[in-house]
Amino acid sequence: MRRIAIITIFSLMLAIAYLAAPQQQSQAIPAFARKYRTSCTTCHVAPPKLNAFGRAFRNLGYRMPKGDEELVKQEKTSLGAPAWKRVWPRGIWPSDIPGGTFFGIALNSNFTVNPSANVTTEFDGIEEIGLLLGGTVGETFSFFGDVDLFEEGKPGGIGRLFVNYTPRRYFNVRVGQFEPRAVPFSNHRRLTRQTSYLADIFPTIPAGNFFGFSPNQRGIEIWGGVEGPGQRGGLLYAFGVVNGGFGGAAEMLQESSVGSLITEIKEHAEEAGGEFDVNSGKDVYVQASYKIGGLGVFGGGAKETLQQMNNWRDDSLTLGGYFYRGTTGAFLEQGGGEVFRNDGNRFIRTGATFDWWFKDLNLFGGYQFNRDTLKDGRQFDAGITTVEAHYVTPWPWIIPAVRFENVNPTFGPSFHRTSLSTTLMLRANVLFTLDGVVNSNRVPDLPPFDDRFRVGFRVYF
Repeated sequence: MRRIAIITIFSLMLAIAYLAAPQQQSQAIPAFARKYRTSCTTCHVAPPKLNAFGRAFRNLGYRMPKGDEELVKQEKTSLGAPAWKRVWPRGIWPSDIPGGTFFGIALNSNFTVNPSANVTTEFDGIEEIGLLLGGTVGETFSFFGDVDLFEEGKPGGIGRLFVNYTPRRYFNVRVGQFEPRAVPFSNHRRLTRQTSYLADIFPTIPAGNFFGFSPNQRGIEIWGGVEGPGQRGGLLYAFGVVNGGFGGAAEMLQESSVGSLITEIKEHAEEAGGEFDVNSGKDVYVQASYKIGGLGVFGGGAKETLQQMNNWRDDSLTLGGYFYRGTTGAFLEQGGGEVFRNDGNRFIRTGATFDWWFKDLNLFGGYQFNRDTLKDGRQFDAGITTVEAHYVTPWPWIIPAVRFENVNPTFGPSFHRTSLSTTLMLRANVLFTLDGVVNSNRVPDLPPFDDRFRVGFRVYF
């Protein structure tokens, strides 16, 4: 007998569209603005969305393209004289650490309207206080992190925290807790803030698999690339080995009718000495993309870009692909009952993406194929299509956005969701947002978190 009736599973698959509203995280780091004494909009279209220059800055290990040293305005603390480089390895290679403030604070507050809920309106006060860390150490190391000091009235935890080693453009290493570069769309840098990307967090409930690319994974990643002809566009690649972990949907469904299933999976994981990936085989992924035109992926042409008034413009087309293979525990049907196996499910997440910039319009999206294969012979597939558009208006502090997502699982009915958003940059570090989400289906036997609207306020300092 299956743990959950199939009809209930079908309804819960639809519920993901309604419940996918994760905590807000971003990469708008005030520490970098202080270090270079520059505006947030140097690297962001609007925090947290990166422009082409910001992506090159990230690819270089949080260093400015074209001569980082002369652009640093914050004096560093030296750890050893430069002359020691000449006697290495008979001496210790010198380094440095940030000489000023290397952290910032983010405040987030929302007011939500849900016409179908018992309580139709709700203020959350200051929902989150986040600590944002970032800086460089010497010539080849850097670090980045965001820590939730306070979240929904409770002490938070570590979101991302990792160290980069960036000796060459074609070979770099990242170690710690991070969002894999194989993620089809970054949940940390999205403008449509009310909803996560379903391609990142959509679980396979019949298989008991609540994996998600987001919020973060723990492991090691190698990445690099080369710029294209004339220092325009170029190739990027990434390869990673991670533990795998619960996605954003698991926490949101904890109080639903599948909450007991999630609790059982966590209990079995704890007995095995883990949290989610409770077998010795780690998850692996590969990702690659090629950018045609626009700023070089490592900042080629950056000087001209910085001189532009409309520095978000980057007429280009980026095509990418990714493949993720993981192993997780599952309840297998054996001998008329169910047995939990730590390696009972081998699953894949693979797809293709595009990212097109034309003047003030950014259109991006892709298709993802999900497959979960259980050792008892059952197999579950799903296809997820995503298309999103952003437009920088003639008043560049006003940026509307719209996202459409369609999910087609073999184990339940299809559904689609539309997310709407408008970002108002009242100041370079003060954002006012209007968000809404409209779903194609209503689920009468679950709390009606179907169509909802939200006003948000974020400050970075």
